[in-house]
Amino acid sequence: MRTFPQPDGSLRIEQPNEQTIYDMGNRRLFVTFNGQGDVVRMLLPEGHHLGTWRLQLLIDGASLKFEQALAMGRLWQLRGEQAGVSVEITAFLEENSAIVLEQCIASNRTRQPHRLIVRIDLDFALPATLPQRIQATLARHIPCLPGLRYRLGQGWAKLLLPSSPDQVKVHPRGWIEARGGITVCWGATHVPQQVIRQGRRVFLQYPIDLPPERQIEMTWGLGAGGPEAHAAALARRAEALAEAQTYAQWLSTRLETGDRWLRSMFVAGLNTAIAMFKEFPGGFAGLLAGPDYAYPPRLYFRDSYWTAQVLLPFRPDLVRRHLLSLARGVHPNGQCPSGVFAPHLSLVRLGGLDWLPDHYDAPALFVLLLADYLQATGDWEILEEHIPMPISPGKPADGDIHSRTLWHTAQAALHYLISRDQDGDGLIEKPHAANDWADNVRRSMWVTYDQALYAAALQAASRIAAQRKEDDWAALYQTKAAAAIRGMNTQLWDPDKGYYVDYKREGFVEDHFAIDTLVSVLYHLTDPAQTRSILAAARQLQTRYNNQQPYGDWGVMNVFPLYRNKRDLFGKSALPYCYHNGADWPYWDGVYGLILLREGDPDWRYVLTRWWEYGLEQGWLTPVEYYSPAHPRGGMLQGWSSMPAAVLFKMNANHRFP
Repeated sequence: MRTFPQPDGSLRIEQPNEQTIYDMGNRRLFVTFNGQGDVVRMLLPEGHHLGTWRLQLLIDGASLKFEQALAMGRLWQLRGEQAGVSVEITAFLEENSAIVLEQCIASNRTRQPHRLIVRIDLDFALPATLPQRIQATLARHIPCLPGLRYRLGQGWAKLLLPSSPDQVKVHPRGWIEARGGITVCWGATHVPQQVIRQGRRVFLQYPIDLPPERQIEMTWGLGAGGPEAHAAALARRAEALAEAQTYAQWLSTRLETGDRWLRSMFVAGLNTAIAMFKEFPGGFAGLLAGPDYAYPPRLYFRDSYWTAQVLLPFRPDLVRRHLLSLARGVHPNGQCPSGVFAPHLSLVRLGGLDWLPDHYDAPALFVLLLADYLQATGDWEILEEHIPMPISPGKPADGDIHSRTLWHTAQAALHYLISRDQDGDGLIEKPHAANDWADNVRRSMWVTYDQALYAAALQAASRIAAQRKEDDWAALYQTKAAAAIRGMNTQLWDPDKGYYVDYKREGFVEDHFAIDTLVSVLYHLTDPAQTRSILAAARQLQTRYNNQQPYGDWGVMNVFPLYRNKRDLFGKSALPYCYHNGADWPYWDGVYGLILLREGDPDWRYVLTRWWEYGLEQGWLTPVEYYSPAHPRGGMLQGWSSMPAAVLFKMNANHRFP
C-alpha cells in the first residue's frame, strides 16, 4: 500500500487492504472504514456502538479486489476492475445525519452480460472479551457506589464499553432493525435475495445482473433510527452525496498553496477539527478529542484549545458553542478538571461533570481560548452569557444550581491558579501528580509548561479586562503576570543550558529539553536572546539532527534526553520513546513550527510536516495522536493534531508563508 497526496488535498491510496483505515466524523457519528469497503467501527457521541459490516463483491463468482482508494473529508472511495466490469464504492456522511451511506456503481464495459453479487455480513454485537464484559458490568455499578468510585479514582469510567443493540428483527424487503439502548437500522435500495440471521449477525446477499455496456447503482446504509428514517435517507442519497462532495471542495479551497503535501496536511487537519464537533441531548455541544476518546463523551480543556485554533478562522460558531459547554466544568472556586462529561450521562448525577480532577493547565487554557475567540470574532457579548454552575457530587441534576457569566467563570479559573502561588513568589506550586497534559508523569513543584501558561493567561485576562474598562482587574493581572515571568526566570531558567528546565522541586531538577516549554516563546514571554537560545537547544528534538536516539529520521521528539527519574513515570510514559517520554506529538510540532516560521527559521517545514510524511508512509490517513518507531501509534483522527493546519493558515494569512 502506498499513499500519494493529490493537488486538491485528497489522498490517493494504491492497493488498499483490510489494514488501510480511514476515519471520518460529523456532528452525530464517528465511523471507521477499511480498504475493503467494510465499516469496522461506528459510534454515536452519546455513547452507543451501532454495529459494523463486512463487504464482499463477486463478479461472475470471483472476488473483486480494490486497486485504489481516495480519501477526503467525509468521502471514502474505492475502485476496482475485473472481467471488464469496473466498480466504484463511495462511502459518505452528511453533516447532521446519524446514518452512513455507501454507494456502489458497477459499470459493465463489455458486450457480454455479467453478474455482480453483493454480500454483507452485518454485525450488531460489540466485540468484547470476557474480561471486558466483566469490567463493563462492574463499571455500570460503580457510579451507584460513590465511596468505591472515589477510591478507584476517575479512571473507572474507562472501563465502560459502549452499549450495542441486542434485539434484531428482519422486515420485508430486507430492512434490518436492531433495538437496545437505541434503535439501529440497515437498509438498501435493492431487495436481498437471501437473508440469514444468526443472533446479532445478519448475512445478506444481493445479486445484480449487469447487461452489456450498462451501469447499475446500489446504495446501502446503517445508522440510528428506524426504517422510515433510513428510507428517507436513501431517497435523498444524491443530495447527501452532493453535500459531502461540496464539503470536500470547500476543504480544498481554504488554503492557497501549490504544494500538495502542505495542502493535504491542511485539508486533513481542518476536516479533523470539524469532525470533533458533536451535539448531545439538552443542547450541550463541543469538541471531542477523537474517536478513541469518545466514550464516555467528554470535552477536554487542553485538547480543545489546540483543536479550536484551525476552527477560529472558518467555524468560530463551533468554538463559541464549545466554550459555553466547556465553561460548565469550571468549579465555583475556579478549579478545572482535565475534561467535562456530557451532562446527559446518568453517571454525572452522582459524580459531577469532572473527568480527572484539578488539572493545572486547564484553567489557563480556558482563559486563553476565550481570549483567542474574542480576538478572532470581536464577539464581546459572549462574556455576558450565563453558565450553569457544575453539579456537585451527590446532588440531582436539577438540584441547587445557579449561574454566573462567562467572564466571571474565566476569572474564577484564573483566580484559582493565582491561589496556587501560596508564598507570593509568582510561581504556582503544582502537587506531585500527573495533572497536566503529561498525565503519565508526576511533575512538581515548579513546571515550566504550567507556569508559562499561567503567565500567558494573566496577560490575556488583563487585555480583556482593559477592553471592558475594568482597570483594577487589568492592572492586577498585569502585575501578577510580571511576577510569574520573574519567578519563571529565577527558578526555571538554566543559564548554563540556555533554556527553561522541564520541572523542579526541592532536591531534584528534570533538566532535559521538553517541547512543552516552548509555550514560553509561543506567548512572547521570552526576550530575543532567550528565544534564540531556546530554539538552538530545541534542535536536538529533531531526530534528523540527533544521532543519540536509535531510530533514524522519524520526526520530532517531545523530550530529549528521556526522563531520568523513573519514579515520576507510569503507564505508557514509563517506556522509552513512548507517549510523553520521547514520542512525536503533532500538536507540539505545530507549536514548534509556528515559532520557527515567526522567526524565519528554515527548519519550520521539517518540524511542521515530518509527522505527516512519516504517517503517510505508514498508511495513517488522518492526523495521529502520537507515535514513535518503538511502539504502537496513538489514536487516529485526533483533534489537537490539527494544530499544524492552523499554523499553515495563520502564516499564509499573514503573508509570511513561503
